[in-house]
Amino acid sequence: MPFINPTHPGLAYGDGYMQGSGEIGQFVAVAGNDQFAVNTDPEVRSFGMLIKSYADGEMPGIHCKGGTYETDVFEGTINPGDDLKVSDTGTLEGGNIADDEHVIAQAISVQSGVLKFKLLI
Repeated sequence: MPFINPTHPGLAYGDGYMQGSGEIGQFVAVAGNDQFAVNTDPEVRSFGMLIKSYADGEMPGIHCKGGTYETDVFEGTINPGDDLKVSDTGTLEGGNIADDEHVIAQAISVQSGVLKFKLLI
């Protein structure tokens, strides 16, 4: 089962509603007035990361405004110090960051399938 462990959390936002569903560890973007949707485009600015899974229309808890976290929800090979962006599934991924893509986190460590990262949004 996927997890997010806030080791030193930032602000957790809990106002607005989901447009579509979202899973724990996915990143969301503003989709309208008090509406959030899973962000699958690294060129779109992310608002924050879902604290748990939410159904369409539910009020989400969203980690935003920094902090450090641990999770097993990420894609690809990530090394300590790597800048991270949102993937096409709405989770974290490393790799090349194009000029028009947003960096949303920085990797601190990756051990035994668990990524520790600093949230930058």
